[in-house]
Amino acid sequence: MPDPKSRSGFDIGQSLTYFQKIVKESGPAASASYTLLASVLVFTLLGWYIDSSSGTKPMGILVGLGIGLITGFYHLAKTIWKHKN
Repeated sequence: MPDPKSRSGFDIGQSLTYFQKIVKESGPAASASYTLLASVLVFTLLGWYIDSSSGTKPMGILVGLGIGLITGFYHLAKTIWKHKN
């Protein structure tokens, strides 16, 4: 049976356990960043659609971008403050 430690003292099982722990702990931050990205994209595209249908060229995109940023950063801050305590 091979020894799990190599000659250099590297233990693959311990490394994978540590990697799994890091991935689990970074889950909420990854989710919040995806929410930020999605809200900016969705609201900007919604603003673009409103601009193209009503003829108010830059205002819909700017308002959509602003609402998307506010919504995304709100969810990001909520996630950070929830896990800080």
